[in-house]
Amino acid sequence: MVAPGYLRFPHISGGLVTFVAADDIWLAPAGGGRAWRFTADDAAAQTPRLSADGARLAWVSSKDGAPEVYQASLADGITTRLTYWGTQWARVCGWTPGGEVLAVSAAGQPFGHHSWARAVATPASDPADGPGAERLLPLGPAGDLSLGDMAVAVLNGTFGSFQADLAFWKRYRGGTAGRLWIGPVSAVLSGQPDEAAGARPFRRLLADLPGGHFTSPMMVGDRLAFLSDHEGTGNIYSCAPDGTDLRRHTDHDGWYARQASTDGQRVIYACGGELWLLADLDQAEPVRLDILLGSPAAGRAPRLLSAGDHVGSLSVDRGGTASAVEVRGTVHWLTHRDGPARALSVVPGARARYPQVLGDDGQVVWATDAGGVDALEISGAPLADSGPAAAPRRLAAGQVGRVNGLAAAPDGRAVAVAAQDGRLLVVDVAAGRVRQLAASGNGRVSGMAWSPDSAWLAWSEPAGQPAGWAGCSYGGSGSPGQPAMRSPTSPTAGSPIPTRCSALMASTWLSCPGAASTPSTTRTYSTCRFPTAPGRSCCHCRRQRRLRSAR
Repeated sequence: MVAPGYLRFPHISGGLVTFVAADDIWLAPAGGGRAWRFTADDAAAQTPRLSADGARLAWVSSKDGAPEVYQASLADGITTRLTYWGTQWARVCGWTPGGEVLAVSAAGQPFGHHSWARAVATPASDPADGPGAERLLPLGPAGDLSLGDMAVAVLNGTFGSFQADLAFWKRYRGGTAGRLWIGPVSAVLSGQPDEAAGARPFRRLLADLPGGHFTSPMMVGDRLAFLSDHEGTGNIYSCAPDGTDLRRHTDHDGWYARQASTDGQRVIYACGGELWLLADLDQAEPVRLDILLGSPAAGRAPRLLSAGDHVGSLSVDRGGTASAVEVRGTVHWLTHRDGPARALSVVPGARARYPQVLGDDGQVVWATDAGGVDALEISGAPLADSGPAAAPRRLAAGQVGRVNGLAAAPDGRAVAVAAQDGRLLVVDVAAGRVRQLAASGNGRVSGMAWSPDSAWLAWSEPAGQPAGWAGCSYGGSGSPGQPAMRSPTSPTAGSPIPTRCSALMASTWLSCPGAASTPSTTRTYSTCRFPTAPGRSCCHCRRQRRLRSAR
């Protein structure tokens, strides 16, 4: 079975082409045809590079976590890990004649965009210190390089991996656009720049090209080829080693030419998920390679999904006999001992989440986006000998915003809702009324918890005042950016009375004015130990004021 794929990061050497597809390295004939998989790591891979003799392959893979450089022999396929950098980005640029891998990484640098080129030893280079030994190349900060027979081309000025691909930042003209340099090959082979005859070892090319942003430098014969979109769309250009005789070799419009590489004579690149080949820089037109993958795309293959691996949230009933469980956007009632699982909400094209058991009467509430807006749905938990559950009852459709969390009161009469916009809402289960309890201008509310008697509610929210602020205020206004504490929160107690009393600035607070402060490892909003008369500071704030005066 063969299948087309989205092909990236090509390279060519001899009669072989290598590229990345479906997060693995593949090999194919240089003229196109059926490709075969070289790795099966099921991890992000990029920039494979074949050695000049086509016997070895080096690439970057994230199979062990961070992107690292690996190499393998095409004869036996045994993989050797060469680096242990632990950085967020790395690139393989090619091979040296002595069998070292040329790579770029920000390892050992203070910032992630300070990438440097280095030569990494492999088993083929017979290093004295073993595979993985590296030497830093005297090229300064570099994002890419290409080693030719007589010169080395270096790309710098880019912001690490951010502008490594023109298609990621189309027609960029800022200060971190790529800059092309050319210098002596001895800088790479010997590790020392050539200072002979007092000449500068490197010179910058095409610095005066309007809108010039470059990637993928390539030494092709006696010319420097590269990718640029200074004329609107990314295409392949080349120039003489002195920066003159600028030529354009491809004519793609819309889809960018990307991730170009060379073997010194031919140029291969990706465009629109396909591979294109320039046999030489004198060829009139590039040729698309007709390559088919030798196996179906793994991402489209059907597979059995285990519910245990996709549990989102759950809520246990008070007796501990069953739970309401969310699995991949569906809600189910799962008994803990006997009986099958029962579906409460399985709606194609909709996502149900945050199930909560309501009280002791077998009701379950969850949030759903069926119908296009978030709402709450309530349904009875099915019994083992009952038929299909009745259609759920919908509440507060379009009134709760984007739901980020639910907390059901123990008595089942109210549900606290945390919205994406920072509001904290209370929904009356019987009447369906929605009441706003608080609103945070600094982020989302989280950690909602009801008291056992369902009278009070505690929650956390991002703080908006300096950590050292302390004070007491009444009237519900408080300080700018700080929410007022509302009391009571019981849905049956009528309108909330603003009686905010806050200790040191914090993110967690209770809403009951008569509750004791709860010890916490974080600074908290907490209520006074004893109720106070209107217009007077609470005992905690008076104590804090005395301590500040004593200092």
